[in-house]
Amino acid sequence: MANNIYATTQPSSDTYPAGASRNNTNGTDQDVLERAKIREICEGWGLYRDAAEWTNYRSMFHDDAYIATSWHQGGIDDFIEASKKGFAMQDEGFMYILHRIIGQTVDVQGDRAVSKMKVTITCRYNFEGGVEKGGFEMDNEADCRFFFLLEKRKGKWGVVFYTLLFDKDKMVPVNPGREYMIPEEEASKYPSGYRYLAWCEANISKTPPKMDLNSHGPERDVLYGKCKDWLDGKTVKPNLTGTDEVKSW
Repeated sequence: MANNIYATTQPSSDTYPAGASRNNTNGTDQDVLERAKIREICEGWGLYRDAAEWTNYRSMFHDDAYIATSWHQGGIDDFIEASKKGFAMQDEGFMYILHRIIGQTVDVQGDRAVSKMKVTITCRYNFEGGVEKGGFEMDNEADCRFFFLLEKRKGKWGVVFYTLLFDKDKMVPVNPGREYMIPEEEASKYPSGYRYLAWCEANISKTPPKMDLNSHGPERDVLYGKCKDWLDGKTVKPNLTGTDEVKSW
């Protein structure tokens, strides 16, 4: 039997936050309102970032927020500056990133919350110099799960940590008559959930991909465990999907 590279199993019971309010299965109407506030905040990731509404985007986060994507990791203000540079560098091969927000769940426990949001990230890449130089474009589409760890401070919810896990991805030619064959022996070196995106980041954007964001790997339970720790009021430090802490945070 071939290896199941998209293995999907129930998270460990040790990572389940039993005391949280979620999906109106327990708690009060006020809890529902708090979850609605959190959903509104988290949906700003795609709606604000994709439109370069940086003031609105920044309002989602507390000042000490830490962001870990596949292509960049650091504080929120550093991430915004890197995103601005990315928009400006598309003619140099940097990916054009958009988000399709599908839905989310929210767990609230006291003044802390975790939102898990289903998203498809679409990244447009230029191959062979792009259309204007006789080349062509392809889209990477990655189905993933966004994780927002939030805290209510002085009556205001804000994101403290953000990261994601990837489920699967694919390459789609923009012009059906033009395509590029990514060598499978190269793509297979990357995690199964985002192997083509990771290849493009390494070879086109020249941004070495973070390698522990695979929803089908052990990092999934590491992240779920840290989400539970967060809701339980414990100290959480990045790397949220790995065992090593980020010393500079």
